[in-house]
Amino acid sequence: MESRHETLKALVVYNQASGRSEQNADRLSVFQTEGSRLVEFSRQTCLKEVIQNAVNDGFETVIAAGGDGTVNAVVNALMSVDAATRPAMAILPLGTANDFASTLGIALDIDIAISQLNPANCIPIDVVRISADGFERYYANVAAGGNSVRVTEEMTAEMKTRWGAFCYLRGAIPVLADLQSYHIELECDGEILEGQDSWAVLVANGRTNAGGIVVAPSASPHDGLMDVIVIRNGTVLDIMAIVGNAILGDYLASEQVIHRQVKQLKLRSEPGMRFSLDGEVIDEEPVEFNLVPGAIRMFVGDTFMKTIAGDVSSELIGSN
Repeated sequence: MESRHETLKALVVYNQASGRSEQNADRLSVFQTEGSRLVEFSRQTCLKEVIQNAVNDGFETVIAAGGDGTVNAVVNALMSVDAATRPAMAILPLGTANDFASTLGIALDIDIAISQLNPANCIPIDVVRISADGFERYYANVAAGGNSVRVTEEMTAEMKTRWGAFCYLRGAIPVLADLQSYHIELECDGEILEGQDSWAVLVANGRTNAGGIVVAPSASPHDGLMDVIVIRNGTVLDIMAIVGNAILGDYLASEQVIHRQVKQLKLRSEPGMRFSLDGEVIDEEPVEFNLVPGAIRMFVGDTFMKTIAGDVSSELIGSN
């Protein structure tokens, strides 16, 4: 019997530098078929060109075989393709954190993840456009601004190898001793929140960040909304309490947290606030975030499909 993945004409974008790629590289041999193409991804790879050539050759699916950084790169390349011809996207989680794959219910076991490539589970998924003067990028999971960027910059390849997903908490230790304060103004779908002194701002499409920490418990990349979370200034103990509650998946009720679900966010910050997009630190200071609903069709796991089915059922019950 033919496996589901063998029916896909797939371009596999493989990142050898991803955290779990070495022990799982042989699993990708199933895609070395007449209908698929494997491309090794690095910083020198022009993914826009690679994917556009694949579209021209009739490829229908692009598989990101890597971590959240690889997913981020593939999302940006796909958004450069005209929506009418844009391929579907799948994820094989080979990274250290694999946060967006987790949100989509994709198994960490690569053999199981491959078995989940079911065309019946390929649905439109939202992405977020982040922009500033002369700058525009997209992301699928979480943009983390403020002191969160400093945590990302503290992490080294050695820390990722040694600590795995917990490297993000390890990287936060030196930052907690010297927190930067940001005076911000937000406009959330027209609602203006002035004069907020904050430690960090998260703009989430997915649920988890930094190696499985649930930063946006109510977020869904299928609901047409992004979750804006502002962590107000506090003491080191306050911040540690928030981090601890985030690990447990329940911190939005804290008085130090502002939470909104919106389609558009405008942000002003003094000093300027940089952001990390799924691990990629950008130097530009973004001023606007816009949700792009259903931008890319993505393969998701059965658990995510059941969540969507549950949401739809609740809406139908509520309308009766």
